Amino acid sequence: MAKIGKNYITQTGLPVKVIAINQDNMLIQSLATDNRFYVPLNYPLYPFNSKNPVSELKDKQYIFPSERIKPKNLNKKPLSAVIDELLLSGKKYTMKGLIREVKRRASVQCKDKDVAANIKFLCS
Repeated sequence: MAKIGKNYITQTGLPVKVIAINQDNMLIQSLATDNRFYVPLNYPLYPFNSKNPVSELKDKQYIFPSERIKPKNLNKKPLSAVIDELLLSGKKYTMKGLIREVKRRASVQCKDKDVAANIKFLCS
């Protein structure tokens, strides 16, 4: 019986890794192409021998975008720091120009925020 996480070779010589085992099938991933596919539980798999696989192995296995760890807060500088920097720079900005410049410099922090309200609050 195949074990999850172990490498095997199929009848055709394709190196695969067992990802999951369900009641009626197995999910295996090709170590050459990163394709994932289901096979029956009685699908013949042979012990992995890294010295003579038919195809070349990839360095790292593919990770689905939904499985990737997404970095939080790429730019940790708060929105108020960006606004203060612009206000204290000595340049004359209109409200529209200030909003545009803040959105350009801190686009990640501006997401889902009322930039105009933040500027008005810091100016008062």
